[in-house]
Amino acid sequence: MKKQILAVCDTEAEYTRRFCHYVESRGPYPFEIAAFTSKEKLKEFCGKQEVPVLLISESDYDLSLEPLVSGQIVVLSENRPDEDTEQEQIYKYQPCENIIREVMSYYVRQNADAPALLRTSSMKLIGLYSPVHRCFQTTFALTMGQILARKYKVLYLNFESYSGLQNRLNREFMTDMSDLIYYVTNARETLYYKLKEMTETIQGLDYIPPAFSYMDLNRITSEQWFAMFAELEKYTSYDYLILDLSDNMQGLFDILRMCYKVFTLMPEDGMALAKQEQYETLLERTRYSDILEKTCRLKMPHVRNIPLNLEQLTYSELAGYIRKIVREELYEE
Repeated sequence: MKKQILAVCDTEAEYTRRFCHYVESRGPYPFEIAAFTSKEKLKEFCGKQEVPVLLISESDYDLSLEPLVSGQIVVLSENRPDEDTEQEQIYKYQPCENIIREVMSYYVRQNADAPALLRTSSMKLIGLYSPVHRCFQTTFALTMGQILARKYKVLYLNFESYSGLQNRLNREFMTDMSDLIYYVTNARETLYYKLKEMTETIQGLDYIPPAFSYMDLNRITSEQWFAMFAELEKYTSYDYLILDLSDNMQGLFDILRMCYKVFTLMPEDGMALAKQEQYETLLERTRYSDILEKTCRLKMPHVRNIPLNLEQLTYSELAGYIRKIVREELYEE
């Protein structure tokens, strides 16, 4: 399938270069970038090629471009966009990941019926689950994800009732995993494009914001989870999908069974060990003992000064321990 065109025009050559480099490094996307630092060359190109979306700097935009572009023109505004204007605008001086997320929103409107790109390689699921709460599972998962993301394309999904990530990252999430499930169930034809729009990034690790309400999680059936994993496997380029799992999921044991590797963090106190023993006995009695064969049981070392800033996790003492686990259990760094 031939990709469609996202044209980018800005006479500030360094800005154009950095933006295009970001898009190419975070792909694949359903379009090819056509970059221009000359408005005249852009017009010449648009006269020969169909352009569904044009992203152009405010200083280069003029009305003469309108009849040349088949789809949407989006202006890179040097000031915060004016809500009263009819012209679509994106604030230019913000992280590239925010810009491309908004661009994907425009692209979806113009290309809702366009087929998605099929992957050619497999995606491995890594599950993290412990019957014992407050065992640093999420910290471990995020650190592992950022370490893996230095070498592979990795997506992190959090299934906790109260993840707290919005506050910890000081970000306002406009979409979350509930929206992803909606598109899997009701609008699968747009899922590929919507996924690009709702994906956030931390230190190279992609993630979909967790569901805000645990009640939304409880209502999602195991079949819906399996369909979501299948769509991610089919239409994305991720090498690893990290699942930060919790008790409130339907089909938890079946999801663990799908994982390539399961990591279970085990505190050493007596009550925690009793809970772990009960969990493993339940797996055996319900014929899920194969999960234990792929489970890596980890006794967390005493770690001081775990960073509050989640973007600093890979520079912590904990990261040294997790790098060793990654080398032994997943790949050789």
